[in-house]
Amino acid sequence: MQPENSIQDNKIIYFADSQLYSQESIFKCTYWYTDKFTISIELESNKHYKIVLTPKSDLSESELVEILNKLGNDLIDFRLRDKVTKETQNIRDLLIAKAFSNYPSEEEPPGNIK
Repeated sequence: MQPENSIQDNKIIYFADSQLYSQESIFKCTYWYTDKFTISIELESNKHYKIVLTPKSDLSESELVEILNKLGNDLIDFRLRDKVTKETQNIRDLLIAKAFSNYPSEEEPPGNIK
């Protein structure tokens, strides 16, 4: 059973299931919160990550609740970004290889070459 997300002592405490969210996705997501929060991430019992956001300045309870909800949505966003990146890696590799490959041109370049 996963612990409940909460706000305690003016800190946001969020638990992310380690089966759903990779550590990389969590770090990418929480990076965008570093302007307003100090962040602590730890893996608890291989089941979930405990993410603690401590505000750098005073925030109201309603602001913290809003950010708690936004964090959940942002984690989903970064999980999907990670999934799309992995699923399209081969296509991107092929496009880059094609763009930088040397192959004989069927047409002569314009102008005189001397």
